[in-house]
Amino acid sequence: MEKLRAAQPGRHWSVDAFKAFWSSPDASKVIGSLTEDVVGYWPRPIGVVRGASNYAKVIETMLMVCPDFRLSVPEHAVSGDFTFVRWIATGTGPDGRFEFTGCDRVQTRNGLVCENYIFCDDPFFASMVAELGKPK
Repeated sequence: MEKLRAAQPGRHWSVDAFKAFWSSPDASKVIGSLTEDVVGYWPRPIGVVRGASNYAKVIETMLMVCPDFRLSVPEHAVSGDFTFVRWIATGTGPDGRFEFTGCDRVQTRNGLVCENYIFCDDPFFASMVAELGKPK
């Protein structure tokens, strides 16, 4: 079996790193905290996303549609390799300013994210995909 490695060795995921990233997100910095075989379970219509570059593409798309997308973290819990992060999203979408909440269940392996379930039923994710499909 091929040994998995991070695109940017030495960057490990943590709640503090999550907070820092989402206070001033840059999609180019995401891959360094993911395993190559990461699986993200995103709200519909995005769905299951496999692989570090595909996962980073979702973040890049979010920031392209909503450049001021930010998350704050009022609470989290850690149990072994699993971290639960409740977050509050803010930004400006096609329909104006928004705020909604969600929760990530992040699993790490060797300090890198190998699986993430993003729990949120806000229509932002559907509107993000729809916005990308509109002609420019």
